Amino acid sequence: MTTPGLLLLLALAATPSSHAVEAAQISVSDPPAYGYQVGDVAERRVRIQLPAGAKLDLESLPTPNRQGGAVELSSLVHQGASDAAEQSLLLRYQVLRSPEVPTVFELPTLNLRTTVPTGQAGGKGLREALLRVPAHPLMVSPIAPAQPPNRAGLGPLQPDLPAPLPPMAPIRQRAKAWGVLALVALGWLLWRHVLRALWWRRQRPLARAWRDIRRLPAAPDEHTLGAALRRLHSALNEDAGRVLLAADVPAWLAQRPQYQAQAAALQDFHQRSSQHFFAAPGHAPPDLAADTQRLRNLARALAQSEARA
Repeated sequence: MTTPGLLLLLALAATPSSHAVEAAQISVSDPPAYGYQVGDVAERRVRIQLPAGAKLDLESLPTPNRQGGAVELSSLVHQGASDAAEQSLLLRYQVLRSPEVPTVFELPTLNLRTTVPTGQAGGKGLREALLRVPAHPLMVSPIAPAQPPNRAGLGPLQPDLPAPLPPMAPIRQRAKAWGVLALVALGWLLWRHVLRALWWRRQRPLARAWRDIRRLPAAPDEHTLGAALRRLHSALNEDAGRVLLAADVPAWLAQRPQYQAQAAALQDFHQRSSQHFFAAPGHAPPDLAADTQRLRNLARALAQSEARA
């Protein structure tokens, strides 16, 4: 190697490193000082540069999760060895108090202890140097104003909102369906226990005969009286299921005791009916009014006994 090149290498070796510092230095990156509420997190970054032979006292670092403050240190991350030339701190603070009015809280001051060489002959002397990180303000706002504006809808306590009404159309449809079913059921019960019995009573042979006979005039002619006699004979035959003659009346009454009260009237009815239809020529004419009244009384009594059966 030539003499000029050797001199250049010696000069470079004697020049101190561009990263080396003569005294401990610190730089801080603080978070914004405003826009915080309870629960928010603020990050603070600290960069430490130490000269050769200096060392950071780790005992001087703050301890996370110490309770009691409005803003507390929740975590601390230290990067680099305690005697490294460059180290960094990441401090996370959390707001734990909500003030009633906007209030300034502070990130606390940090005092970091270091030991640095004294620079005396021999290079073995050490002294303590204090690196100070100043406090930093944080403007914390309340979650809601302590006194809301005095206007409609913004009072301190508002009434509950009315509960939403359910849709009425499905309810009306179900109510109509149940109403129709209830009417059908009620109609069936009414028919089963009341109307059918009434209808059946009106359809019985003696009841139908009484409805026809009671329309007779008070003084009918012989033809009208004969038709009424035949009408009652037809009803008695329908009830007995065969032609009911005068001789069959006792047996018919034995099967139908509800008509026992009309036994004598039934015998008289058959006798007068025979006289009406089979009287010999020259026989005395009947009393049409009296016969009609007796026929009407018998038909009514038979219909009433039939209805009670």
